[in-house]
Amino acid sequence: MVSRASFHNIAVEEIMNRNPPMVEKDASIREIVPKVCKERHVWVVDRKGSREIVGIITEKDLLDVVSPLPLKCHIVGVITPASLRHAHFEKAEDIMAKPVLKCHPDTKMEEALRFMANNRVRRLAVTENDEIIGELTANIVITTYFSICDEL
Repeated sequence: MVSRASFHNIAVEEIMNRNPPMVEKDASIREIVPKVCKERHVWVVDRKGSREIVGIITEKDLLDVVSPLPLKCHIVGVITPASLRHAHFEKAEDIMAKPVLKCHPDTKMEEALRFMANNRVRRLAVTENDEIIGELTANIVITTYFSICDEL
């Protein structure tokens, strides 16, 4: 049993999601959209069967793809504004964010939370040898913390 006081001293692996949503870096945007809409993010791995993490795609990344260019956009030549934003986004690797922010499963919650706050992120990949074995999300942290408070 974890107490409220000891919550910050538990290892990330005790509360992490061991089945994070993943796609391969060569997955098409059309394959990715339903997964991101359901999970709010997906971790991008190198290839099918691999757990070597190379990026992450969030709802924000998809919004960046569909958002119009700023009104004050200076275009030179024959390139249209739509092609600047949308032309070369076909695969996961084209829109994924990198480098991936990650922690080790033995990382204490206090350190993981400080890292998340300092980097202003809602999720961390939990990795061993650059392979994803789980994830720590703001939702998991909040849900776990308040379930502990309810038990006390």
